[in-house]
Amino acid sequence: MSDIYASNARMMGFSLPALGLNSLLVSVFVFLPALYAEQQGLGAATVGLVFLLAKVVDMFVAPTCGVLMDSYTTRWGRRRPWLAASVPILVLAVLLVYNPPETASVLYLFFSLSLLYVGFNAWSISHTSWALELSRDYDRRSRITGLLQVMVMIGGIMMSLVPAVLEQFGESTYPELVWSVGVFLIILLPLTAAVSLFSLPERETPNRPHLGLRRGAAIVFRNMALLRLLIVNALLTFSTYFVQGLFVFFVSYTLGLEDRIGFILAFLIVGGLLGLPVWLHLAQAWNKHRAMQIAFTTGAVAPLVLLALPPGMLFWTVAAFLVVGLNTSANEFLPRTMMADVCDQDHVESGSERMGLYYSLLQLSSKLASGTGIFIGFSFLAAFGFDPELGMNNTEEALQRLRYLIVALPVLAYSIVVALLWSYPISREKQQQMREIIEKREALAADRS
Repeated sequence: MSDIYASNARMMGFSLPALGLNSLLVSVFVFLPALYAEQQGLGAATVGLVFLLAKVVDMFVAPTCGVLMDSYTTRWGRRRPWLAASVPILVLAVLLVYNPPETASVLYLFFSLSLLYVGFNAWSISHTSWALELSRDYDRRSRITGLLQVMVMIGGIMMSLVPAVLEQFGESTYPELVWSVGVFLIILLPLTAAVSLFSLPERETPNRPHLGLRRGAAIVFRNMALLRLLIVNALLTFSTYFVQGLFVFFVSYTLGLEDRIGFILAFLIVGGLLGLPVWLHLAQAWNKHRAMQIAFTTGAVAPLVLLALPPGMLFWTVAAFLVVGLNTSANEFLPRTMMADVCDQDHVESGSERMGLYYSLLQLSSKLASGTGIFIGFSFLAAFGFDPELGMNNTEEALQRLRYLIVALPVLAYSIVVALLWSYPISREKQQQMREIIEKREALAADRS
């Protein structure tokens, strides 16, 4: 039941699957919508709807995975078998969705995306639950999730450099650029999973009491900190994927920098990497929710620079997206470490450690929001008169509407997040009190046995 401590090298090895986490997520929402809407000719509104429908499958799979992971323990642990099993599913899904045939249909996109989400759920929920269970200390949880977030950002930079290099040294078509990212993922995912699986053990957890569906659900739904965090996470995810879904169109056509997409994307991710130590320091110096408020006040102000960004100016575009990206590391890192503290509150009430379920609920809020972000973003494109197949031949008015769209909705979402966190109930002191209750209870149980 004690915390898991290890050398820096072993912690780095354990955290490697987070490289693939961001590479996969960013590339799915940055490159695939444009590939299927423009290159495959399915249309923006249709692709947005397919992404939303695939998210329905995703939303069903996530909590199912979380409950199953919490419920069954093998000789190899609760989390590691799921991470191992996710690898072949993801490799097959990447092969299908990143390299579609010319005749790829709506059903093909739906099936391949759904398979990708099944594998991704098994991958992300198992690895992140494993990481969140390594420690019960308020600040050490922030450091562990901070390390994961470093890997997340590095993975995103590595992924964006693949098309950036091809853009610089070759004349690759857009489908070839996307497939190059797919090949990168097919190599990265199995290698990082293999290293992680043999880097650390899981922390031993006591057998959980049988709660019953009604009581277990009742404890979840009256957890106000959980409900508030899920709304906050949904708004952050909506903003992230709304911007990523429109990123290719905005950079290519409004800014006229179609041959520098990967290069500019890399600086958006670098901005998040630069911001991460700031948010980690603030989370440890004050409280996690206060750090989040500061991060997303920054996030609400920074996108305004895109309103004044002139077309064709690569230096200023890179600088602008570096600033816009500063808060992006906080989008993933802070909600995850806060969810571990929310799970402690559940543990006090239920007597059970249900990290898989709780992290799957966080994932669930992300999934609904990401699918909605793509759907709304692409629906607005059509409503505002922007046609992806026309590219630079869209009217000047349509190109400027795209600029306003990519700024306005994220600013609104971040502003709501800051307000929702104003009186968040779990502070460092509150978490330490809950931890003491849990440890006393477990000590008594150990004495009886």
